[in-house]
Amino acid sequence: MTTIVSLATPGMGNRIKTYVSAFARYDVVKTCKQSDTFIFNGLEFATHEDIQKYPNVDSWRLDVDLDEEKYIDEYKTIDLLYEKTPQYFIDKYLPCFKKLNINPDILNFVDKFAHEWDDNVVGLHVRTYYHPVVMQWYDINLFDDEISKLDPNIKIFFCCDNSDVHNRFIERYKDRLIIYDRERYNNAYQAESGFNDDIQINVDAFIEMLLLSRCSTIIGTYISTFTECAWWFGECKSKVIVPIPSKIPSTYIEDHFVKK
Repeated sequence: MTTIVSLATPGMGNRIKTYVSAFARYDVVKTCKQSDTFIFNGLEFATHEDIQKYPNVDSWRLDVDLDEEKYIDEYKTIDLLYEKTPQYFIDKYLPCFKKLNINPDILNFVDKFAHEWDDNVVGLHVRTYYHPVVMQWYDINLFDDEISKLDPNIKIFFCCDNSDVHNRFIERYKDRLIIYDRERYNNAYQAESGFNDDIQINVDAFIEMLLLSRCSTIIGTYISTFTECAWWFGECKSKVIVPIPSKIPSTYIEDHFVKK
């Protein structure tokens, strides 16, 4: 049995992608994030001895081997490509997502929450960015632009990582939004699952990710692995709309979409 330890501690989407890449090559994946062993029965918690004994990994990308780049037209990576993701990699990584083995209690809760949804429910994921440099690139009004294109009778499942932004959308769209009722914060070290080790906060974040994955259309945040993982958990079937901010520097784009 081959084993690897994930040292990834950033946001939930990043950690999940690290685990999934690891499962493509290893039989056992251990994590340093205790809450993730509750969410995923397929993960083991890494002890200090494990970290010393086994190889370590920390990455937010889904791995693409050199001999696999031939399956991609213009990129070396497949991150954040959504419907442009080559079928080869969908066939490779969907089974690895299943190896995470989601806690059945979480699955049952999500099933009950969404059981009356029809195919027209749209998912809206607004990822806020606490870093002062990154924040200036993002335009929250872009989400309003996309919502304005929808039939006004369509319900929207809304998830967000910031209480102020959450309240802003609630005030604007009111009963049109479907909300998973949970504790919300306006502080990165409370709201962001990469900073906070509280099991409930991390479970709540994952529940929102799974609910987002049940939507036939997802309006997501640019370069957000939370939106991306929701698409994967939905077995890559959702239509994804990602409004692109006009202020994103080309260097930042090139760092995320690595061209050949």
